[in-house]
Amino acid sequence: MVIQSMTHTSHNEILKDIYRLTVAPKTHFEFNQFLILDQKTCLMHAGKEKLFPELKQLMQEKLNGRPLDYIAFSHVEADESGALNLWLQEYPDAQVVCNKVANINLEDFLIRPAQILKDGESVSLGKRSLQLIETPHFPHNWDAHMWYVPQDELLFSSDFCCQGGICEPVVETDISSEIVDFYVKGKFIPYGKTTNEAMTKIEKLSLRAIVPMHGSTIVGSVCNSIFKNVQADLLMRGQ
Repeated sequence: MVIQSMTHTSHNEILKDIYRLTVAPKTHFEFNQFLILDQKTCLMHAGKEKLFPELKQLMQEKLNGRPLDYIAFSHVEADESGALNLWLQEYPDAQVVCNKVANINLEDFLIRPAQILKDGESVSLGKRSLQLIETPHFPHNWDAHMWYVPQDELLFSSDFCCQGGICEPVVETDISSEIVDFYVKGKFIPYGKTTNEAMTKIEKLSLRAIVPMHGSTIVGSVCNSIFKNVQADLLMRGQ
């Protein structure tokens, strides 16, 4: 559900101690990053380099003087990892975490080495943990991976289940049609064997929150029906 608004930045608590930090240079598309506050802190998605000042201000308001411990993302692309070095400069003890393939692309220019996790491995933040889920080529890119928080049954889904426009922070309704319309128009999700394999892996997860980088966070039992609807559409198009 798109809100007709000229608001370009906002922060909203989508679950306890998980904040959605939104920067939208234009009204047709928003970039969401997420800050997890636990014993350790983590920024999910580093954001674009050119949007760093706005994102930095949003994040520091919620950190309230705390350090940033981890930075995670889902694939090497400007909006996911473009500002990594700026964060590493701002927070000298922060640690980037990613999979091996992403690190192949990053190791030539990261100012500090990343911590590499294998499929299914986790990093502990305290009460919560982040589990890496390998999803190569889905939503796109060879190095694609998602992050799952088992304590909340939450999936940081990157460009999967995203929507256009400036959206409500959280929805509990079935927005399958908006999701499908958006990826069909954008042509950014591949169809075929690797997509089906990734969807099968995600299907095994218990989902009560789907947290895309663009658009509303989806919470509640509706996550299951949305996943099944989108999965069915992707499988149909991949035949």
